[in-house]
Amino acid sequence: MDYVKCLSIVILLIGVGLSLSEIVLQEAISENASPKNQIKEEISLVDVEDVSVQPLRVGERLTYNIKVSWVPLSAGQRIDHIEKKLPFNRKSVYHITSQVKTSAVASRIHRFQNRQSTFLNTVGFFPLSFRNQLQDKKYRARVEINFRDGEAEYEKISQNKPNEPEKREKKKIEIPFGTQDELSMIYFLRCKKLAPGNTYFFPLITKAKVAKVTISVKQGEVLKVKGLGRVRTLVVRTSHGYRLWLTDDPRHIPVRIEAEVKIGKMKANLEKIEFIR
Repeated sequence: MDYVKCLSIVILLIGVGLSLSEIVLQEAISENASPKNQIKEEISLVDVEDVSVQPLRVGERLTYNIKVSWVPLSAGQRIDHIEKKLPFNRKSVYHITSQVKTSAVASRIHRFQNRQSTFLNTVGFFPLSFRNQLQDKKYRARVEINFRDGEAEYEKISQNKPNEPEKREKKKIEIPFGTQDELSMIYFLRCKKLAPGNTYFFPLITKAKVAKVTISVKQGEVLKVKGLGRVRTLVVRTSHGYRLWLTDDPRHIPVRIEAEVKIGKMKANLEKIEFIR
């Protein structure tokens, strides 16, 4: 298979259905997922104590390089940015953005861009609003989710081609307490005390449904990371085999992601850190 074609396929996998946070965490979809449905050995992450030191800092920008194990070229890049703290619906929130796009080489075959934005409550680390803009060749879509007590207002506007009419989907979704969106959940995870050997769960909205996310945590190896040096890590794994390496300190910085896909092992490594103080 042509290298460039492979690269564009990988970007599709990480962008639409399997964004960075989804690759790490997403489990089977369940309309009625709720903390009440937990099995005995699972721990609700909503109830877990926050880390003692605030891990989220305004200005933090993390840049990831995305590759497939057997392809020497870069498939694309992801940049996560805690842009600012501001008032939103009478609450203090972090405005966090994430952008995924194909590399220059991959874009010759398949142009892809995905920009997400979440407004994350600084107390409890629950989202108040989520926005997602996607361009996949000629296909375009915009999703907006506004969170209320026990309910989320979901709206999607999509268009297969520029000359075709827009499709609109609008619905209200019943949600359990602590429900996350596809971007906020990685920051929610960073803010919690994670103990090796434990299994946790929390609710997530993805593709207009509520999912139950289940993760297991174990002690990881020491990794050499650009901008951080040698760091001890925790490894977060899902039942699907996706793995995320977090620094084993109060910051819980995501430094590596791995996932087995049809064309090989996908890797996203932290390549650049900016404005960490």
